[in-house]
Amino acid sequence: MWHVPGELHEASLHRMSRLKHWLLLLPPRPLLQLKVFYTVSLLIYLAFILHWRFSFNYGVVYNRNDHFSRAIDLLNFVTLTIAHLAVAMELIWTDRTDQIEQQLERMRYLLRVQFGHKVNIVRVCRYCKAICWLWLTCCLVQLLMTIYNNLTTNMSRLLVYAFYSEVVLMLRLSEFSVFAVLILAFYMELAEVSCRLMLELDKTRYEVWSLRCLSLERLYVLQHLHGLLWSTVRLIERNFALSLIIVLLKYLVDISVLPYWMFVNNYNHVDMATTYYCATEEFCKLLFTFLPSYICTRCELLQRKLRSILHGLATDRQNAQLNTALYRISAQLGQESFAFSAGGLLVINNEMLGKFVFGMIGYIIICIQFRLALIDNSPEEAVQNFVTDAQRS
Repeated sequence: MWHVPGELHEASLHRMSRLKHWLLLLPPRPLLQLKVFYTVSLLIYLAFILHWRFSFNYGVVYNRNDHFSRAIDLLNFVTLTIAHLAVAMELIWTDRTDQIEQQLERMRYLLRVQFGHKVNIVRVCRYCKAICWLWLTCCLVQLLMTIYNNLTTNMSRLLVYAFYSEVVLMLRLSEFSVFAVLILAFYMELAEVSCRLMLELDKTRYEVWSLRCLSLERLYVLQHLHGLLWSTVRLIERNFALSLIIVLLKYLVDISVLPYWMFVNNYNHVDMATTYYCATEEFCKLLFTFLPSYICTRCELLQRKLRSILHGLATDRQNAQLNTALYRISAQLGQESFAFSAGGLLVINNEMLGKFVFGMIGYIIICIQFRLALIDNSPEEAVQNFVTDAQRS
C-alpha cells in the first residue's frame, strides 16, 4: 500500500533517520519513557555546559575586561544552546516525518496508478545523497579544525563543547533541505506529467468530446495532486515550525559575529588556528544557508512556469467544461503558493538570502567600528596591546 514506507524512504529519508539516532537526537523507539529520558538527559547536559561556560575557566581570544566582546561571546553561546534545545525538543515530541512520508507515498501511488508515471527514484536518491555527503564533509572539516586548535591553542575545551551543538544545527538544516529537495523532485514529476497531459489535450483538440473525457478526468487528478503537494509543504513547515526560524536567526548572528572574532583574534595577535576555525565555520554556515534557499527558489520557479503553461493553454477553446478545469487548476497554482516559510516569519528563497547577506555585512561593520571605538576610549587596553606588541617584537 502507498502509506507503507518503502523505496522512497530508503532513497531519501533513511539516512537522515539513522543520523538522528546516531547523534542521540531521537530515541530508538517512540516510547514515552524513552522520550522523557532523552529530554531529561539533554536538559542536564545543556545545564552543565551553560554552567561551565559562564565560569570562564577556559581560554578566549579577547581581553576578559572587554565587556563588549564578552557580551557577544555569551550571547552567541546562549543562542547556540537555545537552538540546540529547540531542535531536540521538536524532534523528540513533535516529529511529523512519518506523516510527510505518507503524503509523498500517496502522491507517488497516484502518479503510478492514474498516469502510469513512475517517480525517478534515482534522481531523488542522488539529490539526497549529495546533501548528506555535504553535511558529513562539513562536519569532518570542522572536526579537523577543532583537533588542530586542540593541538595549538588553549581553547580546545570551548570548541569541543560547541562542536556537538553545531553538528545538530547543521543536521536540522540538512534535513529541511532533504524535505525541500523531495518537494522539488515531485514538482519536477508533476511538471512532466502536466506537459504530457497538455500535449494529449492538444492532440485531441478537434476530436469528439467522448474521446477527451479521460483527459479531463486526469486533469482533475492533476489538480488533486497539486493540492496534496501544497498540503505536504505546509506539513513540512509545521514539522520545522520552531527550530527552523531559531536556527536561521542563530546563523544570522554567527555569520555576523565570526568575522568580528577573526578581527579581534588578529588584533590581539592570538594564534592563527582560531582564525582558520572561524573562517571554516563561517563558510559552512553560509553554505547551509544558501542550500535551502536555492532549492526553495527552484520550487517557486517551477510553480510559476507550470501556471503560465496552463493559463496559456486555456485560451481559444470552445469547450466550457475543459476551460473551467484549466482555469481552476491555474487559479489553484496562483493562490496556493509553494514557497517555504520559517515559522511564518521568513520566506525561504534567494531574496531572503540576499537580505541575509547584506544584513550580515552591516552588522560586521557595526561590531568592528564599535570595537575600535571602545579601544580608543580604553587606556588600559591600549597599554596592554602596546605591551603585547613590544613583547612579540
